[in-house]
Amino acid sequence: MKIAKSLTEAEEKRIQSLILLGGVFTTLAMWTKLEDPINLPKMFVLVLFGTIVLGLCVPAILNANRATFDSQKIALGLIGLFLIGLLVSTIATDVKYTAIFGSYHRNNGAYSYLAMAIFMGAAGLVFNLRSSKRFFSFLAATGFILSLYGLLQGAGKDPVNWVVEYNPYITTLGNPNFTSGFLGLAAVAIVFLTTDAKNVKLRIFYAAGLLIVLYILFRSGSIQGLFGFAIGASLIAIVKLWIINKRYGQIGLVIACLAGTPIVLAVVNIGPFASKLYQGTLRNRFDYWSAALSMFRDHPIFGIGIDRFGEHYRQYAVQNQVVQSQTTDNAHSVYMQLLATGGLALLLPYLLIVIFITLIGLNSLFKSQGKAKLNISALMGIWLGTIALNLVTIDNLGVGVWFWITGGLIISISQRNSVEVYDSPNKKPPQKNKVWIPAESNFPVNTVICFLLTVLILVQLVPVLGKSAMLYKLNNNTGAYSPQTYLDALTSESKRSQNDPQNLIQLANLALKQNAIDRAFIIIDQINEIDTRSYYGNYFAAAVNEAISKPADAVKYRERLLALDPWNTASQIELIKDYLALGKKTEAQEIAALIKRNYPGSQSDIDAAALLVE
Repeated sequence: MKIAKSLTEAEEKRIQSLILLGGVFTTLAMWTKLEDPINLPKMFVLVLFGTIVLGLCVPAILNANRATFDSQKIALGLIGLFLIGLLVSTIATDVKYTAIFGSYHRNNGAYSYLAMAIFMGAAGLVFNLRSSKRFFSFLAATGFILSLYGLLQGAGKDPVNWVVEYNPYITTLGNPNFTSGFLGLAAVAIVFLTTDAKNVKLRIFYAAGLLIVLYILFRSGSIQGLFGFAIGASLIAIVKLWIINKRYGQIGLVIACLAGTPIVLAVVNIGPFASKLYQGTLRNRFDYWSAALSMFRDHPIFGIGIDRFGEHYRQYAVQNQVVQSQTTDNAHSVYMQLLATGGLALLLPYLLIVIFITLIGLNSLFKSQGKAKLNISALMGIWLGTIALNLVTIDNLGVGVWFWITGGLIISISQRNSVEVYDSPNKKPPQKNKVWIPAESNFPVNTVICFLLTVLILVQLVPVLGKSAMLYKLNNNTGAYSPQTYLDALTSESKRSQNDPQNLIQLANLALKQNAIDRAFIIIDQINEIDTRSYYGNYFAAAVNEAISKPADAVKYRERLLALDPWNTASQIELIKDYLALGKKTEAQEIAALIKRNYPGSQSDIDAAALLVE
C-alpha cells in the first residue's frame, strides 16, 4: 500500500467542492440548542471540513516540491511559517484550552486558524483560473441565502427567537457588522457574475440578487460592507473599462482615487462626508488598539496567548476610555489581535502571506488579458476589500474563512500559463511542470488517513458541543430538574470541564443563582486553578466571600483584581471595605489615595473618603 503521488482531476474537483462547501457551511452554520448557537457550530464545521481537506490533500502536499510553481512553493512556505508561529504561540499560552478552541463565543483559537490555513494551502494546489469561477458562484449563493434570511429578520418573521436589542439583521453571523462585511464581499462576487454572464436573463437574475444583497447590507447599519464592496466593485469596473479602452480605464482609475479619498477621510471624521460616514465605534477601537500595543510591548515575541485578549484587556486598557469600564475580548482588528495575542511569531508570517499574495495577484492582473483579467480583478477586489476590512473588524469565522479561501485561489492563478480562461468544458488547462503519477495500489491510503484524522478531530470537538448543549439545557430548562438533581448536574458538568475555564464560569454563575454556595466555591476554585487571570473567577470568589461575611478570604481575590483591573474603582471600594473590616486602615487609605490619584473629585473618590471617616 502506497500513497498516490498526485491528485487526479476528479480528486482535485472533489477537494475544490469541499473547500467551497466548507466556506458556505461555516458562514451559514448555527445550532439553536447550544449555549453558543453561532460561533461554536461554525468552528465545528470549519475544523471538520479542514480536517477532511487535509486528509485528501496528502498526495498533493507530499508532491508539492515537484508539482508546483515557484510562487506556489513560496506561498505554501509562508503558510507553513504561519502554522509554526501558531504552534509556538499556542504552546506559550498559559491556558491551553482557550489557545486551542478560542475564547468564549469567539472560537478564534488554533484549531480554527489551522483549518483556515489548510483551506488556503489546499486551494492554492487544486484550483486554476477556470475552476475559480465556482468560487464566485458559491460565495454569491451564500450571500443571497444570507440576504433572504435578513429579509425575514427585517420583517419580524425570523423562525429563531433571537434576543436582539439593536439592529435585527444579525443573520447567521450574530452581528450586523459581520453581516455587512460578508455581504459586501458577496456583492463583489455577484457583480463579477453579472458582468461575466452571457445570457441576458441570467444577468437580470444576478442583478436582482445584487439589489437584495445590497438592501440588507444597507439595512445592517454598518459601513464595513460598503467599503469592501466599493473596493471590489471599483476594481472590476476599472478593469472592465481598461479592457474596452485603456484610456477609459485610466480615467476610471483617476475618478476612483478622487472619489475614494474624501470617503476614506470621512471614516476618520475628516471632511464634508464625515457626518454621514463616521461611526463613533471607531473611537472605541482606538482604546482597544492602544491596549493591544501595550500587550505587544510587554510580550513582543509570542504575545499574551492565543485568543487571551479578554483576560488581559482590563489590565492594559487606557485609564480614560471612550466608554469607561467597557470591556472587550477582541482588539477589533485582525492585525492588532494577532499582534497582541500571538506576537511577532504570528503576525509577521500573517503579514508576509498578505503582502506576497497581494503582489502575485497584482502581477497576474497586470499580465493577464481579456476575460482572465476580469476574473482576476474580481478575486483581487474581494481580497483587497477583505484585508482592508480586517483593519477594523473581528476575525469572525463565517467571514474570515473566505479571506483564506480567496488567498488560496490567488495563489493558484499565479501559475504561469494560468492567465487564460477556459470556457470550453472539453478544453483542459495546461499542466506544465505537473507530473501525474497514478497510484501504485488500489487501496486508498490517503482516504484512510482522512478517515483517521476526522475521527481524531471529532473526538476533540464533539465533547465541546456536548458541554454547550448541556449548558443550554441547564440555562433554559431549570424546571425540568429538582433542586438536588440540578446541583448534581452542575457538579457532573464541572468535572467534564476540568480544563475549560469558560464553561466553568457559566456553571459557577448557575450555582450562585441557585444559592448553592458550597457547589459554587468548588467550581470557582477550579476556575482559578486553571486560570489565575480569570476576572470572573476572582470576582465570584471575592463577591461570595463578602456576601457571607468572610472579608479575610475575599481580600486575596480583591487584590488580584486590583492588578487585573486597575481602573475598576467599584472593586477598589469593596477592597477598602474588606481592609477596614479587618482593621487594616493603612492599606485602606492607600487604596483610597489610589482612587483619588486616578479620578480626583469623582463619586468613587468621595465614596472612598467617606468610608475612611466612618
